[in-house]
Amino acid sequence: MSVSNQANDNRLFQVVLPKQTRLRDAFAPILQNAGFAFDKEKSRHAYGACRDLRGNGADFDASLRKPEDALRKLSDNKADMAILGADKFIEARAKAEIEGNGASFKLDAVMDFNCAACSMYIAAAQVSAITCAADLENKRIATSFPYSLQAWLAEQGVSNVEIIKCDGDTEDEIRDGSADAIFEIVDSGQSLIDNGLEKKIWAYDINAVLVARRDLNLSPNAEAAKTFMNRLQTPKVSVVPECTPLRIGVAEPCYA
Repeated sequence: MSVSNQANDNRLFQVVLPKQTRLRDAFAPILQNAGFAFDKEKSRHAYGACRDLRGNGADFDASLRKPEDALRKLSDNKADMAILGADKFIEARAKAEIEGNGASFKLDAVMDFNCAACSMYIAAAQVSAITCAADLENKRIATSFPYSLQAWLAEQGVSNVEIIKCDGDTEDEIRDGSADAIFEIVDSGQSLIDNGLEKKIWAYDINAVLVARRDLNLSPNAEAAKTFMNRLQTPKVSVVPECTPLRIGVAEPCYA
């Protein structure tokens, strides 16, 4: 549940940076090109500051958090913006919509970055006859993204599917006969190969995104957010296209 904005009106502009190594390393050149450097006082601290290397006084508070915590910080008005994988944003948005809480989901993806690119796929055993969405009817699909899968299946007109929620290692659900297919992020595809699986149906592409509170334009930190976004401007591709579950797109920030 979100807390009142008033309680945090006096805090400095704060951005949550990705803690996961792959995404953090992929985003680091973008942050550096924007003229910022993250620094923390002690190695075990999760928080610190991003220093403005251009000397324009645009320093801001920052912390390294996992995506679920980043989204919670935004929802609770403990942070203004966060960089995370689009897959986590899509899952959170889909969960809110499916559970009837869409109106209370006050976050938008306002910028995407051409980094940490991968795709969501339906994958199955090489001998599987699955080739299109219609083939998924009456199948069992294991995934770490149950709400995104449910939304995507609905858009494909597929309704009779058993969704098996897993906390990782979905490939093993096919090995032991618990599932007929999986819905997961695919990068190099090596994990699929190692488990005797192959990509069957492309769902959508995902990259890193900048997520912001929808009411940020009303915050005292709106100008700092605008400066941060302007500094981050880089050539980019659409990571949340029209085929993405629930038509989750990159919103136009009203403060930029």
